Amino acid sequence: MTCSHCCGAEKIFDSKEASKKLRNYRRKGPRKTTRRLLMAIGNKNLQEKTLLDIGGGVGAIQHELLAKGLRSTTDVDASLSYINAAKEICIEKGMTDRMEFVYGDFLDVCPTVASHDVVTLEKVVCCYPNVKDLINSSAGRSEEIYGLVYPMDNWLSRFTNAVGNIYLRITKNSFRSYVHPESIINSLIVNNGFERVHYSSVFPWRVAVYRRVSAIR
Repeated sequence: MTCSHCCGAEKIFDSKEASKKLRNYRRKGPRKTTRRLLMAIGNKNLQEKTLLDIGGGVGAIQHELLAKGLRSTTDVDASLSYINAAKEICIEKGMTDRMEFVYGDFLDVCPTVASHDVVTLEKVVCCYPNVKDLINSSAGRSEEIYGLVYPMDNWLSRFTNAVGNIYLRITKNSFRSYVHPESIINSLIVNNGFERVHYSSVFPWRVAVYRRVSAIR
């Protein structure tokens, strides 16, 4: 990857941070937002389904849903350190034949990624300046379920986000985070043919799950 934003992201989501998240997952299991997202997706009708996990981190969503019957998963991540951490667990669990890893910015690699039954983006929307292209491209890859976790759209989130971006500017890191309006996020997903079936909060995050309308009827 060559864009300055992505290069800055790799400096944040580096091997040290990936190792820390990997230790936490091994000790405590999925974090709160992940557990809520998994609960909302549910464990029914997952047999033989496929998952596209964008910004999959250490692979918590992938491993938890594989245990519930998924056939296979694809992890797209712009951090090579996180992909290596996810692969480590993949090898430990003997699931190398059921997991695929793609390194790169999702918007760059999207044309090469096939559609999947389930698509998840946990804490990914806040990493993209172009939320419209991200949601349109990722929602277009979901045949049935689309789940995501993103920051609450309120003054506290916007203030915290602004302070964090000031720090990034001072430290000369080109990465920036974003708090996109929830109304825009919801509209983009609905316009892609989805209906929201779950909406909750794990402060300071929103957890939302959508199901394709044709899959509901």
